[in-house]
Amino acid sequence: MVGVAYRGKISLEDIKVEFKVEPIELPHSIGFGVRELVTLKGPISESERVRLERASSFCPVGQALTKGSMEVDDEVRWSSGEVIAASPVPETLQPLEGVLPILPHGTVNGSYLLDTKEYDETGAMVHEGEAKVSVSCENLTHLSRWIFLGGHSSDGWVSPPFPMAHGAWAASTASTLSRLLPLGAEDASDIKVELAISAGGGVGQSQSNAADGVVGHRRILRRITVPGTPKTTPLEVVQAALQRDPISLAYQHGGILLDHQVVVE
Repeated sequence: MVGVAYRGKISLEDIKVEFKVEPIELPHSIGFGVRELVTLKGPISESERVRLERASSFCPVGQALTKGSMEVDDEVRWSSGEVIAASPVPETLQPLEGVLPILPHGTVNGSYLLDTKEYDETGAMVHEGEAKVSVSCENLTHLSRWIFLGGHSSDGWVSPPFPMAHGAWAASTASTLSRLLPLGAEDASDIKVELAISAGGGVGQSQSNAADGVVGHRRILRRITVPGTPKTTPLEVVQAALQRDPISLAYQHGGILLDHQVVVE
């Protein structure tokens, strides 16, 4: 949104984002939903607010989780060496039964760090800068909290948001498979998930897509390594387990956004 505001000469002075995450029931799976509140500061007109609201809905990460912009090809590898393409999934295949952890209620608050924007020698902005992100969620005994940085800056700071989102997706996939596949505890530790992502159009294209409300599709190969052989851990069982993974469902079908508001203070 900072980049879109800069390109559109919108006087965005500050921005804060709050997500409220809550568990919801999805067919055959325990999923999650998000309520989003974006607060903008500055002399922003209603048409500019609408433009930034559209940008917040069509940023690359937002598209992936709410509009199904990721085109996923799955490949399963066994520790015995066999490799089989796992896409598309047969329409008659039923999701695998089993218990997945319930996603807890939680909140995510992002505060923009104004002084982290970076400019080139001509005064043009080349990096939108960083945000401090505070995460909290319930657990069995107390409220847990984390703080980390995310955003766009020069090499040596932190990774951009998309790699963080993909890291969460890979972790979610591995966790789901370890719980649903009929494996022993030692075998479950051998599950590995790798993501190979095709190059996108860069920051400029992403900002243009966000400003114009265009879904920018990206193809991604997900390589999944499981123990055993295709006989001991059949491909259909792996595919059936993948159909229950919450973040995989969000990436493939979108729909996690329960409410989206953009206000100007």
